[in-house]
Amino acid sequence: MKFYGFAAAVACLVATPAGAQQLAPSPTLDAVKARGNIECGVHLGLPGFSFANDKGEWTGLDVDYCKSLAAAVLGDATKVKYTPTSVQQRWPILQSGQVDLLARNTTITFSRNATLGVNFQGINFYEGQTFVVRTKAKVAKVADLADATICVAAGSTEEKTAADWFRERNLKVTIINFQKNDDAISAYDQGRCDAYTAGLGALAGQRIKFKDPAEHQILTEIISNDPQGPTTRWGDERWQLIVRWVLNAQIAAEALGITSKNVDEMKAKSTNTEVRRLLGVEGKFGDMMGIGNDWAYNIVKQVGNYGESYERTVGMASPLKLKRGSNELWTKGGLLFTPPFQ
Repeated sequence: MKFYGFAAAVACLVATPAGAQQLAPSPTLDAVKARGNIECGVHLGLPGFSFANDKGEWTGLDVDYCKSLAAAVLGDATKVKYTPTSVQQRWPILQSGQVDLLARNTTITFSRNATLGVNFQGINFYEGQTFVVRTKAKVAKVADLADATICVAAGSTEEKTAADWFRERNLKVTIINFQKNDDAISAYDQGRCDAYTAGLGALAGQRIKFKDPAEHQILTEIISNDPQGPTTRWGDERWQLIVRWVLNAQIAAEALGITSKNVDEMKAKSTNTEVRRLLGVEGKFGDMMGIGNDWAYNIVKQVGNYGESYERTVGMASPLKLKRGSNELWTKGGLLFTPPFQ
């Protein structure tokens, strides 16, 4: 009798239709629709990720994510207001509601998730920490920096990771922290430090801004694994759902072979069920989130898939020329994948 009672309970659970559990209304989504734009917290200025030119036009991998979110929610990738945030300012700016999310090179860590009232909604860049040094210093590996002076941004994961790495190996270094990344970089460029430490992608972007980039080299040795991705406040599960699946849609589009150039043809002719769901032909996935069913179509049409975004912002078609590496699809030897759209 107990077995049949359990089986009946399981059958009831299985019979419950997907989507029967309704998400609560989203104050953030309502505010975005009312004001007509996404408020996106970005880096103060990091080429390749979030950087504004002299005309105030923002570009970069993280900027493309903000545009994708606007395309999905508002149908227009241009409907974004960018708020530059420092390492120290980013958390209170997000927590206060001044921005709807952070899309900047922010490392996902346990303590941040557990104590800052923030949730990380996926990984859009697999980063790893290393160092930039002067070529003439002839530094071949990180251990060669023993007794060196290292510049770093205060409050960053890189500050703690560098201190831990040298201490664990009984190597003495002097770490000088600065409240702003730009101040740390400037101090290094002026010769006040022997090295500057940050993520590999961040260093590739910052190196461009040096007085003479050719005089500096980025070490190939990586001392940490620092995945990064869009970040939201605790609460408002519907908004978190949207932020997370917009990123998934960018990655899934690349995996499914959908590009900004062929998206119309794929939408009209593809017989692949997951492609049809993603592009809004069937399934009403947008309705489940409270946005239009053409949400993912708008992302790809207006911004492109993840691979297109990567190549033009930080990849081989950009000044940074970063190889895909870990940021390649899992089917091509990388770490990127997305849950199924079903």
